Amino acid sequence: MIKQTNTDVGIDFSGSILRKIARPKWMITLLIFVFASFSASAQESWSLVKCIDYALQNNVDLNISLNNAESQKLTLLESKAKILPTLNMASGMYYNFGRSIDGSTNAITFDQTMYNNYGFVTSVDLFSGFIKLNTIGFNKYLLSANKEETTYIRNKLVFDILTAYCTALYSKGLSEVAQSQLTLSEAQYERMQKMVDVGKEAQITAQELKSQWANDKFNLTVAENNYNNSLVQLKQLLRLDASQSFNIDALALFSGYAQEKQNIDTLFNSALNVLPEIKQQEFLYLASLKDLAVAKGGIAPRIYMSAGLYTNYFDGDPLKFSQQIDNNQNQAVSMGIRIPIFNNASVYSDIKRKRIAVNDRELLLQKQKDILYSEIWTAVDDLQSAMYEYQSAIELYEFSELSLQNATTKLEKGLSSTTDYEVAKQRFIDAKESLLKSRIVFFMRKQMLEFYKTGNWDHIN
Repeated sequence: MIKQTNTDVGIDFSGSILRKIARPKWMITLLIFVFASFSASAQESWSLVKCIDYALQNNVDLNISLNNAESQKLTLLESKAKILPTLNMASGMYYNFGRSIDGSTNAITFDQTMYNNYGFVTSVDLFSGFIKLNTIGFNKYLLSANKEETTYIRNKLVFDILTAYCTALYSKGLSEVAQSQLTLSEAQYERMQKMVDVGKEAQITAQELKSQWANDKFNLTVAENNYNNSLVQLKQLLRLDASQSFNIDALALFSGYAQEKQNIDTLFNSALNVLPEIKQQEFLYLASLKDLAVAKGGIAPRIYMSAGLYTNYFDGDPLKFSQQIDNNQNQAVSMGIRIPIFNNASVYSDIKRKRIAVNDRELLLQKQKDILYSEIWTAVDDLQSAMYEYQSAIELYEFSELSLQNATTKLEKGLSSTTDYEVAKQRFIDAKESLLKSRIVFFMRKQMLEFYKTGNWDHIN
């Protein structure tokens, strides 16, 4: 199954159940964070769709899976061809010493003789316990399972790209938040320094603001390093060169408007028909049934028929080669039956072994369904939690922004200390980061639910 993973920058895509809070008043227009690309003309900007398309074309595991499917096609073709009669041409040269038959006179001779034998031989199984037909069915189901495995690998790759892209986008947003806070700290320090210069504030106040400014510089460096690391991870996933310039575009993130909670059972029944990992297990189960039928065919009698056209050329015969080939022709037709009686108990052991394999495949299919049900259950609850978290983050952002404005005004009027200002600013930073995180988490969980509905990631654009 496609698993949701935790990222290094603090986004938990697996999710946790959040306490339901009161929804904010929607008098305020949806706050939009624009993840603008860094203005660096030397860097190539990649969209999410471009990253996905590039990865699908260059991923090693996906190409190996495609090769496996092609190989299985050949195996299926071979099993179909085995129904047809065989036709072979044979030729041999014989040199006799001692008593033999003279090919030209048909008399007994003790002279050394040499002759060539030529022939065409064909044979066909009239009945073999339906082994060949069941083998064809077995290979058909294996081919279908291989195709579903390819689809699964493709879906997993898209999810990995999506996760890495959103992680990089989140890191980029954090660096932009850090940059804005650095700009705010610098402006506040310069404003306070001017007030110190005219004697309206003490020098220690400006020094404290300068210390906060230095701390914001450090935070910006850390945020930029995290962003660069997330880009490196995405580039590695795409198999790009280390020297290749790379940057990411913004995403049209979904809003967190209230949505009706999905019915888990309905979604599960729909996912059973579209998810490749479920269909793969179903095909493998059906293949195991055919494999058992092949093993049972080993206890059935085998009826076969063969025919041949033969001719000889004898050295020393006065007739020409073409005349001998024509005169010495003979034909043969045979039919036989082979009934298994005792084969060291191998056939019956194979049947028992294949029955166990069928039971295992049935259990694995049920296990996969149980895992899917748990994942869908979690995904539905996670989406609701993400929606409430996003709404709460908007409300927190609005109040923290107002609190920062009030703290700034009080600081400038000398009604509060730099510590109070720093506390308000840090709350605003945390709220801004929480809003950024909640939007991306909501986007991811919305995508996951769409995936369970369709079995693919084609809805990403």
